[in-house]
Amino acid sequence: MIEVSATASQAIKAFMQERNLNASLRVMLQAGSCCGGPSLRLVLDEKKDGDQCHEVDGLTYLIAQDLAEQSGTVKVDYVDNGWQQGFVLSSAKPLAGDSGDSCGCGSSGGSCGSGGCGC
Repeated sequence: MIEVSATASQAIKAFMQERNLNASLRVMLQAGSCCGGPSLRLVLDEKKDGDQCHEVDGLTYLIAQDLAEQSGTVKVDYVDNGWQQGFVLSSAKPLAGDSGDSCGCGSSGGSCGSGGCGC
């Protein structure tokens, strides 16, 4: 299952509209993030065999079946607190090698801190 905050949904729609994009968003696992362990990322992609497909607020999110089982519910949020801006993805279950901190992809550069990092 994929849960998307209203703030994240608005930011994704604005991003896609500004660039005239009409694609699905894939939740994927990226190994070796700035925090040292795996992290979840959002990328534009097409549906593949074995994907789960979730419609949330008019957007299509894809996640591989095995990743969905490994991660449990994935939450997508958007932060903009003045020093960090970007999407933050977290999973209900710890990912292999995950210390429990959530990591997000933002425009702050690669900075790690307590509770997560922005890459």
